[in-house]
Amino acid sequence: MLLAPDLAQVIGVALHELATNAIKYGALSVSNGQVEITWSNAGDEKIILHWIEINGPTVKRPSRQGFGTTTIARMIEQLKGTMRLDWRTEGLECEIVFKV
Repeated sequence: MLLAPDLAQVIGVALHELATNAIKYGALSVSNGQVEITWSNAGDEKIILHWIEINGPTVKRPSRQGFGTTTIARMIEQLKGTMRLDWRTEGLECEIVFKV
């Protein structure tokens, strides 16, 4: 799948932010933690990036949204995309949908 440069850049920044947070606080902060990343074409000119953290420490919803999360959310919105964060006890789940 070919992506426009601005879309590729936003996806790269989003994955970097998610990975950084997973290393600091989430599944990648423990030896048996894992991250599952899937990428799919929804067929209606949309792509879906799905991030799920597994076997990490117990997750609690943060009291405020951090600078990085706010930044990627705004970048995604500028490209007419959406980001959904689900702070499941067993690990963060993030779904990002972009129109291509």
